[in-house]
Amino acid sequence: MRLTTRRPAAFLALWNGIASPALQPEYEAWHTFEHVPERVGLPGFIEARRYRAWSVDDAGAPLYFTCYWLDDLAALDSPAYREVFATPTPWSARMRTQLRAFFRQPCRLAGSHGTSTASQLCTLRLHGDPQAIASLLSAELQRLVDAAQVVSAQWGMAAPPGFEIPIANSGPASATPPGAEPGTEAVVMLQGFDRAPLAASAAALVQALAAVTTLPEPPGFFELLSQVRQDELAHPLTTRQPALMPLFHSFHSGDKP
Repeated sequence: MRLTTRRPAAFLALWNGIASPALQPEYEAWHTFEHVPERVGLPGFIEARRYRAWSVDDAGAPLYFTCYWLDDLAALDSPAYREVFATPTPWSARMRTQLRAFFRQPCRLAGSHGTSTASQLCTLRLHGDPQAIASLLSAELQRLVDAAQVVSAQWGMAAPPGFEIPIANSGPASATPPGAEPGTEAVVMLQGFDRAPLAASAAALVQALAAVTTLPEPPGFFELLSQVRQDELAHPLTTRQPALMPLFHSFHSGDKP
C-alpha cells in the first residue's frame, strides 16, 4: 500500500437507490470495479468510500451512499470530469437508467474530528444559517469524539449557489426545506463501531442542533462496503481508467445498452 500526504479540502456526498432488488449483484459489481475507480482516477480526486444502507426502500431494493474525497471543489469542474459524463462507458450508460432517488451534494470540508475510521456510518443533512451551524456543530462533534460516542466525524457546507455539476438530482431528497436558501446545507458524517450507539449519538446531535437547523430527511445509516484510493490504482492517472467490458458482458452477454 502506498501512502499519501494529500489532505482533502472538499468532498462529494452521493445517495442513491436502484431500480429493483434483482439489480443488486450487477450494480455492486459495476460500482465497485468500474465506476468508482474511474471517478477516483480523475484529477483532484483522492479516494472514495462506498456504503450500503442498513434498510431497504419500499420495493426491497438496497440504498447506497458514496463519499468522494477531493483536493478541492475544482475537481468537479475539470475537463476530465465532464468528459466521463459526456462519454460514459457502455456499462455506465446502462446503469444510469437504473438509479433511483439520486442525490449528491458537493461540499467544502469544514471540520474533521477523530483520527480513526469505522465501518458504521450515519449521514445527516442539516439546513440553517451557516454561521450558527458552524458555531455549534464543531463543538458537538468534538464532544462526541472525546466521549468515545463516535469514532470520528466529518462535516462540510454545501457549495454556494451557481456551482453546478452534470446530472441533476432527483427524488424527494433533492427538495430544499421551506424557507431554506441555497448553499445553507451542511452534510455531516458520523463513524462508529456499532449501530445502536451510532443511532443514539445521531439522535443526540440532532437534538443539540434543533434550535438552529432543520432536516429535509431523516438520518441515513450505512455500512462500509469498499474503499479505493487514487494512489493505489494500477493504471496511469494521465489516462482514463479502462472500461471493464468482460465483466459487463458477464451480466449482458452480447448485449448493448
